[in-house]
Amino acid sequence: MSRQRALFGSLLGSAFAAFLLASACSSNDGHPPIAPPGSGGSGNSSGTGATGGTGGTGGTEDSGADADASETGGTAGTGGAAGTGGTAGTGGSAGMDAGPDGGDAAVDAAHCSNGVKDDDETDKDCGGSTCPGCDTGENCAGNSDCASKKCNTQFLTCNAPVCTDLVQNGNETDVDCGGANCSACADGKKCDQPTDCKSGVCSGAVVKTCQVPICTDGVTNGTETDVDCGGTACPKCGLGQACKNNVDCATANCLGGQCKCPKNMVIAPAAGGGAYCIDDHEITYEEYTLFWGGNPGAQIGACSWNTTYTPPKNWPVPPGKTNQYPITNVDWCDAYAYCAWAGKRLCGKVGGGAAPYASFTDHTQDQWYNGCSAGANTYPYGSGWDETLCVNNSNATGTQLETSTCQGASPGLYDMSGNVAEWEDSCAGSGASDDCRIRGGSFTGGAAELACGADRAGARNATFDDVGFRCCYP
Repeated sequence: MSRQRALFGSLLGSAFAAFLLASACSSNDGHPPIAPPGSGGSGNSSGTGATGGTGGTGGTEDSGADADASETGGTAGTGGAAGTGGTAGTGGSAGMDAGPDGGDAAVDAAHCSNGVKDDDETDKDCGGSTCPGCDTGENCAGNSDCASKKCNTQFLTCNAPVCTDLVQNGNETDVDCGGANCSACADGKKCDQPTDCKSGVCSGAVVKTCQVPICTDGVTNGTETDVDCGGTACPKCGLGQACKNNVDCATANCLGGQCKCPKNMVIAPAAGGGAYCIDDHEITYEEYTLFWGGNPGAQIGACSWNTTYTPPKNWPVPPGKTNQYPITNVDWCDAYAYCAWAGKRLCGKVGGGAAPYASFTDHTQDQWYNGCSAGANTYPYGSGWDETLCVNNSNATGTQLETSTCQGASPGLYDMSGNVAEWEDSCAGSGASDDCRIRGGSFTGGAAELACGADRAGARNATFDDVGFRCCYP
């Protein structure tokens, strides 16, 4: 009889547990509740009651706002074992689902594109806590509802982005700057590309920002007048670069917004591109006197023997001449020192330095020869000799004033042939007695001596009655 009662109690407990599970699955809110542990069976007066059943395990729920068909409730608890003389304990009811009742991203995305204003949207499919910001003119309750981050508090509609609304919106890269519509950003502000910045430089490893202008950044910025030159902080600009005034130019001559050749110099196009400046006339007594009395400084190493800049003859201006006549009786070192003092250099190699001694007829290398011939002419004025155009032994017995008829390859370049011959920075060696080139011929020569490619030279320390010089830049 006792075994029959125990079997009956066990069957009863299992049936009760099944009942509780069915009840839990039909809960109104769709979530199985957590069941307490099963209660123990009751024994008779002579037996011990059964132990209680264990509670059900928790159910699972997806991350959506509400439970759906994919959610499962907990499993029912097992009934207690039958006690001696008592009925079996009832099984625990199914546990509540363990997942939180959180928001469902899929549902959120759906309501932000369903074509109706719902949930907490302020206009159709925009605004509120989950949808994108609303466009200009759409309804809003606050700034966060708008793509422009600006909600008109009077009309409760979204304002259009403007460059003075104190927020970063539209295509701005920082607050009210950058992008296609607003002014360029100041240094330190965020940027996407150089045009977003006043400095024209946008860089950064993680976040790009506008950089402070420097004189090596490869753009015109700050107070510069051209790329990395001019203004108050950078080196002076070279020939042909942009300027605002003379102090922006290494040539100290800003005309029409461009650095031009220094005063009394003309431009000479260089073979292969570029250009340089060359004195439009031979250096005069007046100009040399300013140098002579102006504390010109020490000699270069090759001229350490030269202790004076005073010409040994025809100094000062000789009788019958004026200070506008070309200076003569200066040695190579005097000429070199004058040009350096004047911020120029004795004409030498195109691009800088001394011209190779053997390249005196190569217009791609020799500044003086290029200025005289333009790489094509025998004489400054053309290919044929004309004794009437330049000062030579057929029409003069001494030096003359600048001759406008003897024009060189560049407009305004005079007396590259005749009048006085000219020292050139092209020497056979560095000693005092080493030969240096003397160019152009003088009043003592004829057709051969006055040719642009004439071959004449003299010792570095020598002076001549018919030899002067002119300068180039740079």
